[in-house]
Amino acid sequence: MSIKPEQRSHASQHVLYDAALIDAPENQFFDLDHWRESDHLVSVAQGRAAACIFRFQDKAFVLRHYRRGGLMAKLSDDRYQWSGLEKTRAWREWHLLAEMFEQGLPVPRPVAARAVRHGLFYSADLVTLCLPDVEPLADVLMQSTLTDEQWQEIGRTIKRFHDAGVYHADLNVRNILLDKDGEVFVIDFDKGEKRSVDSVWQQANLDRLLRSLNKFNNNEAQFYFDEQAWQSLLAGYQGR
Repeated sequence: MSIKPEQRSHASQHVLYDAALIDAPENQFFDLDHWRESDHLVSVAQGRAAACIFRFQDKAFVLRHYRRGGLMAKLSDDRYQWSGLEKTRAWREWHLLAEMFEQGLPVPRPVAARAVRHGLFYSADLVTLCLPDVEPLADVLMQSTLTDEQWQEIGRTIKRFHDAGVYHADLNVRNILLDKDGEVFVIDFDKGEKRSVDSVWQQANLDRLLRSLNKFNNNEAQFYFDEQAWQSLLAGYQGR
């Protein structure tokens, strides 16, 4: 079923949604507290990310409220400078996900995005379909080893994105998901974008992933990653 983007605006609120999946969503659809206090809540993300999984009309959704990190979070943890609706983080990520999903890349299907203007600033939310039975690569590697073929499949998946010109701003072991059948997915394309295919940014993506793997390897008491695993990932990436 193809994505059918629809948009509506009222006063300071702007909503973009997939009309093939849902009707125009009400404000509570983007309200973390609403779902946290309801019987529809499935789980709440741990850590800084303001996100939850909820069920609605027989489907499971992931709601994420955009929050800042680093020093800027001390000034405002969820407000960003307004420079036009099309440049908001929610709009950019929704459209990028929609394009990738239609291309057959393994990403969550985008459902709805909201940007709320507050004068010179805005806050934003994104809802995607929940991928069933998946675990972050980080969690998998804290429990068991992967086969060479599984590492190669991760490499092949990253290559698919790179061949499509998709730049991921934060490719790490939390943003790569594995399902029980060994299929690989990539999530969290905030600040991601389409680029001309170029080995420089592609290598930078791989380097970022390697740093993430090494960080977990150094900090966790048990983490199944070594040089052989990385070489297997590269073999898959390079088509060997």
